Amino acid sequence: MNIETKTTKVLCLGGAYSQIPFLKEVKDRGYHLILCDYLANNPGRQLADEYYNVSSTDKEAVLKLARDVKPNFVFAYATDPAAPVAAFVSEKLGLPGNTYESVRILSEKDKFRNCQKEKGFNTPEFVSFTEMNITNETFSLLKFPFIIKPTDSSGSKGISNVSKKEDIDTAVMYAFNFSRNKRIIAEEFIDDNLADVHGDGFIMDGKLIFSCLGDHIYNKLSNIYNPIGTIWPSNKPNEIIKKIEDDVEGIIRSSGFKNGPINIEARVNTKGKHYIMEIGPRSGGHFVPQAIQYSTGFDMVKASLDLMLGKKVTISIQPRKCTAYYAIHSDFDGKLLHLAINNKLKPFIKEFHQYVMNGEAVKSFRMANQAIGVMILTTRNRNEMEFILSNIQDYIKLTIEKTNIEKHFGSILKVLIPYLLHMMLEVV
Repeated sequence: MNIETKTTKVLCLGGAYSQIPFLKEVKDRGYHLILCDYLANNPGRQLADEYYNVSSTDKEAVLKLARDVKPNFVFAYATDPAAPVAAFVSEKLGLPGNTYESVRILSEKDKFRNCQKEKGFNTPEFVSFTEMNITNETFSLLKFPFIIKPTDSSGSKGISNVSKKEDIDTAVMYAFNFSRNKRIIAEEFIDDNLADVHGDGFIMDGKLIFSCLGDHIYNKLSNIYNPIGTIWPSNKPNEIIKKIEDDVEGIIRSSGFKNGPINIEARVNTKGKHYIMEIGPRSGGHFVPQAIQYSTGFDMVKASLDLMLGKKVTISIQPRKCTAYYAIHSDFDGKLLHLAINNKLKPFIKEFHQYVMNGEAVKSFRMANQAIGVMILTTRNRNEMEFILSNIQDYIKLTIEKTNIEKHFGSILKVLIPYLLHMMLEVV
């Protein structure tokens, strides 16, 4: 049923940079945009007809707001933490959307792993716990190395690789710092020697009607688990991609999730065993849906709104072009003085979104929200894309002034290293 009216009101949860494409689509259609975001200076506020300083992760506060403003539907675009809130509010008010429980299964890592295990899908060995039930035996079933992370965070926040017993306490404390529900999961480390696959899909009536999977790329200097980009389409064998897509659809069906965009992460380990690492009940961040649109022609933002409004969603089939997103980033904290893009790169740039401006603080890229900006690139073929990304430092020049702490630490090393060398020679 088409619920679109001339006064369609959309309550959007969050107005960060990567959410702008959805907010613009709402405005371009002439709908009334209501935005809630605890960050009053987020760029989405400039597009909103109404703005409320309400956290998009506070489900009771958002429910109260929704009862006051009476939207036609509630949407959380490209955000994991707000996705369950949108489902909770929609369910309470009888608005279109997925059930709260199905979104929680996909959003909360312990629930997701339990769903996988109960239905017989490949699942890492895992244990989940709270501060109240953690004991000395909690990690006894896991072999080193294993991963410790919050169950309700995203963007590589709070994640640690634990390789020895002495690292556990620090990793647990770090994870709890990023957990709102105060539940932590520790799970077997799955290597990505054969594949580390990432992309978006689209679900209708519990079926995966569209999927575009690519290959993650990383920078091991700041955080080896925080991807700096993805190249589409994947260069992995079709049989691997098909196995991943089949499992994604099976897990979706088991979760009860019915309709909308999803974000997919999967790995294939040294033994050739594939694992679905995550299925986010939302579009990917870092402008992933836009990158995929350049590759495939499928507009997931438009489809997401059409689906909520009861309109027909159509997918055109076309040859997939080589596309990538790249997160411009720093490996240390400091202040951005200048960002320069080589003219040779400009013909390949489809979109460039700069978050941090000259004179503003830069953080080491330990988490997804610490990017300086995001670039979407298209090339004639995969080899051309890989060459550009492997030599990206030749195309994007960053001038960053290190923080006083880093400068001070560097000064100490300049004094300390000669002293230590001198002492070693004295001993010899």
